[in-house]
Amino acid sequence: MKKTMVSTLFISALAVPAAAGAEEQEPNWQMTWQDEFEGEELDTSKWRIDNGNGFYDGDEWVEGWGNNELQSYQEDNVKVQDGKLILEAREESVSDEEGDYEYTSGKVLTDELFSQAYGRFEASMKLPEGQGYWPAFWMMPEDDIYGGWAASGEIDIMENRGSETDKVGAAIHYGDLWPANTYSEESYQFPEGQSTTDFNEYAIEWEPGEIRWYVNDELYSTKTEWGTKYGEYPAPFDQEFHMILNLAVGGWYGGEPDETTEFPGQVEVDYVRVYEDADAEHPPPGEWIDPDENDQPEDDGPAPVDETKNWQEIGENLIEDGTFDETTEFGDENDSLVWNVFNMADHDPNGGTAEFSITDNELQAAVNQVGWDWYHIQLMQDVSVPAGTYKLEFDMRSDEARTIRTELTGAGYRLQEFEVGEEMETYETYIEASEPGDYSLLFGLGKGIDDPEMEVPYNIHLDNVRLVEVGVDGESTGPEDPNESDNWVEAGENLIEDGTFVETTEFGDENDSLVWNVFNMGEFEQNAGSADFSIVDNELQAVINQVGWEWWHIQFMQDVMVPEGIYKVAFDMRSEEERNVSVELAGSGTGIHAFDVGNEMRTYETYINVTNPGEFNLMFGLGRDGDDPELDVPYTVHLDNVRLVAVEQGEEDGQEEDAEEPVSGKPSHPGKGAPFSVDEDGSLYLETGNGKRIDIPAGKGSPHTEHPGKGSKPDNADRGNNR
Repeated sequence: MKKTMVSTLFISALAVPAAAGAEEQEPNWQMTWQDEFEGEELDTSKWRIDNGNGFYDGDEWVEGWGNNELQSYQEDNVKVQDGKLILEAREESVSDEEGDYEYTSGKVLTDELFSQAYGRFEASMKLPEGQGYWPAFWMMPEDDIYGGWAASGEIDIMENRGSETDKVGAAIHYGDLWPANTYSEESYQFPEGQSTTDFNEYAIEWEPGEIRWYVNDELYSTKTEWGTKYGEYPAPFDQEFHMILNLAVGGWYGGEPDETTEFPGQVEVDYVRVYEDADAEHPPPGEWIDPDENDQPEDDGPAPVDETKNWQEIGENLIEDGTFDETTEFGDENDSLVWNVFNMADHDPNGGTAEFSITDNELQAAVNQVGWDWYHIQLMQDVSVPAGTYKLEFDMRSDEARTIRTELTGAGYRLQEFEVGEEMETYETYIEASEPGDYSLLFGLGKGIDDPEMEVPYNIHLDNVRLVEVGVDGESTGPEDPNESDNWVEAGENLIEDGTFVETTEFGDENDSLVWNVFNMGEFEQNAGSADFSIVDNELQAVINQVGWEWWHIQFMQDVMVPEGIYKVAFDMRSEEERNVSVELAGSGTGIHAFDVGNEMRTYETYINVTNPGEFNLMFGLGRDGDDPELDVPYTVHLDNVRLVAVEQGEEDGQEEDAEEPVSGKPSHPGKGAPFSVDEDGSLYLETGNGKRIDIPAGKGSPHTEHPGKGSKPDNADRGNNR
């Protein structure tokens, strides 16, 4: 349940825990507050009854509580009866100085009476059934330390659409002031035979950096990723919040009542209880931050490519079906195909939306609602791009002359704007991909904040999309690929420590780096990859117990200082199940190399070009890539003789061939596993979408935190999953 306006931003991002590795202790829950609703009246020393259909935001009246709710809250709709709190929604007419209303209902809250930071908050509730009912148990900050909604946060313990008696939702709201706020959500599906119309216990357990949601003590959601523009993580969820219980009628969440809705409807609450962990020592709330104070000039990415040079195409078009001859359907943020679309209106009723189709081998986007920012409507394609300079070219026209935006998301170059008219024209720009990467070519078709209003509907037409490497006078600007030569000879010592596993007896992790380190995403995400690592007969053995859904879910790695130069990466490996293994010198920008590993021990090798020296992490990714086949677990992967050795060009006829030719790895998804940054001390770290820094002392990889539909947004707005 929202306090004010609806949320505006969307992303699906994988949470990385705020603190990992420490042994967990069961909380010592001690009750700090409770109401069992005994007696015949509401205890007004614990609860305040809210009234009306909205609130004042400064001098502006916000009707419908910012959610288009239809009810007027009345004191008469709140009562205590038979040991239960009753919030009753009725179909009846009332009026006040702000308007006339056809429904009444009840709402109570503990603001100025009780609030608490951290702990367990639980309520046993029975919810009404009916289209248009919107019951909720939720929390708001007591003092708005970080500013108005939703910069100071909101926690929705439970909310429900009365038309869905088999499901409840959970959410957090955060980021910035409306409309630059965002939220993350999840839902709980009741087992067969259970319903929201029965009494169920809804709860959260809230600790610094983590909030967990429960239904009848069943954990179904854990959130660790959030942020606010006005404070440091774990802000805004590091301050006292108060509780709210209400039954709304109508609103955007569940829609308006219809002829099937039976009135009156009631929320019954058996108890509300609050606990704190008596053994915990929680830090105090942070301080409000002025984001404009000491602002540095905004970094818009690398400088534009000099288009006056004699650029000549030297590569193939990296875009698949840029002429729309084969595309018949589109993917979305949950199901990626060749071409994918994103409509903000699918998640916010006021966001931008367009209908995408292919007509006469041409993409047509019928814009039906413009929204309020350019990323609200997106067309995009994932594309693997080696380092170098590229020409982006496309044909476009629009029934309404307007500005459209393009971006190679993740590559870091400036957002490009094009003024598109009513005649089909060819548009082009040049892009510098300084590092190889798995990026997303994005067309942003929403209305920019400063763009003029346009009448809808109207069509945008797109064809002949090309992304092609170019070079000055035909010479590539990208680094040399050493795998194109087969005449390398070793010219240095092995940089890997104990690559033969004769000394290693234990492994470090992301919090305690040793010689060899391991990472299991399964320790933080229930269904993610997990393996048991051990040394047997001077050989590394990884028993894969759970494959996960990304190659980096299971990692084996070592920190290594690497000077500039060409290097051979070599190792012996076998797997009881034939599979793909990814290897990366993480942080070096040399890409990910994939190897097809069989059940016989063989030597595998690849060559990499390190153009900038640094401390990197040689990392073996033993999780399952999304395109890999499913394998039965458990099975064991064996590794030995890991080498990272500088090489130089040798004589053509002076090579001594190995008895068995090593298996070379092919570059695969270059840069996908290396979203690392390097600080001034040379240390690797990962910066999440909300600006939180996670240090990477042991080479732990993680996915890019991406924008809605893999698009982009202003830097001052974080994103979460729309409910």
